[in-house]
Amino acid sequence: MFRQISSAAGDPNQLFQQVAKQLVDAGKLHQLFDLRLLEHRHKLGLAIDQRAALDDVPSPAREQLEQAYLDACREVGLLLLKSGQARDAWTYLRPTGDKAAVREWLAQAVPDEEHADELIELALYEAIDAERGFAWLLAQRGTCNAITEFDGLAARLSVPDQRACAAVLVRHLHDELLQSVRGHLQRLEREIPTGSSVVSLLTEYPDLLADGAYHVDTSHLATTVRFSRVLTDRKLLPLAIELATYGDKLAKELQYPDQPPFEETYRTHLLFFEAMLGEQVEAAVEYFRQQAETVSTEYYGSSAIEAYLILLIRTGQSEQALEEYHRLVPVGSGLSAHAPTPLQLAEQSGNWDRYLEICEQRDDAVGFVSGLLARNEPV
Repeated sequence: MFRQISSAAGDPNQLFQQVAKQLVDAGKLHQLFDLRLLEHRHKLGLAIDQRAALDDVPSPAREQLEQAYLDACREVGLLLLKSGQARDAWTYLRPTGDKAAVREWLAQAVPDEEHADELIELALYEAIDAERGFAWLLAQRGTCNAITEFDGLAARLSVPDQRACAAVLVRHLHDELLQSVRGHLQRLEREIPTGSSVVSLLTEYPDLLADGAYHVDTSHLATTVRFSRVLTDRKLLPLAIELATYGDKLAKELQYPDQPPFEETYRTHLLFFEAMLGEQVEAAVEYFRQQAETVSTEYYGSSAIEAYLILLIRTGQSEQALEEYHRLVPVGSGLSAHAPTPLQLAEQSGNWDRYLEICEQRDDAVGFVSGLLARNEPV
């Protein structure tokens, strides 16, 4: 190999092409990355010693070298991915932001015993395909471990990824609960109507919960109902309602309290979920308004205010939500990524005049400019 390299030394372009091909053929892709950087330094007339600091390279060569670095990352990352070395591939592709290629590769992967941890790490913990990764985590490590991991990881995930993982969990636990209830009925040799839901079965056979009986881990149930608050898919909300309804029928000692405004865990979540489907909207808005006004932000943060604003926007009351944001959220305070922003509320309500007025009152120059731009008015 090295004799062949020496023979091409008189033509740098041929030299780099030849060595690159040999490295690819030999699977020495990490060396290929170094070679590509060396190639670009040579083309730019820079010192060949790669230990030289990039900050010391003058413009425009520095920008060209930075682009060459990203190009080399992309080339080597895709080659590593093609060879099945996904973890190493992502090390190179992360700087380029090329999640799509890794996501496509993950869609074809099989999480067998040997590769499951690596695949879950890439899909879930690197947030390349969080929904798929969480589904793998559930299948590989069980409900308890998956819930514990999700509880610790959720804050690092984007809101869409949190929703995707919550959807996986809700479907999983609902199916587990339904199968457990049906299994209980089979053991009792009771008739099980085709297509029956959890709620309909409990209505027909209320003794299923007699003497403190339950059919899924009650801590898993409470946590899953809590995670369900991020859901916006109207097809999934009925499953969350079934879980909360089941929880509300459990013995009181099995109903673990949540933090305000969801202290009565299942009753308040039912009110929240059903309102999103158009049921008891006024009662829900009134309850969460009272909670937003009375729950201590010192001890519980902004959770009650956020729940109230989220409920308003999900029930089509964005104009009222804008007013309530102005009334309840102190100037300079921020809410979590789940809560609507004033700009989002203005976009949904179309009340730009009121939004701009609120920005003036709150001395929010950036928000004011954002509103002008969003309304397509010249500054």
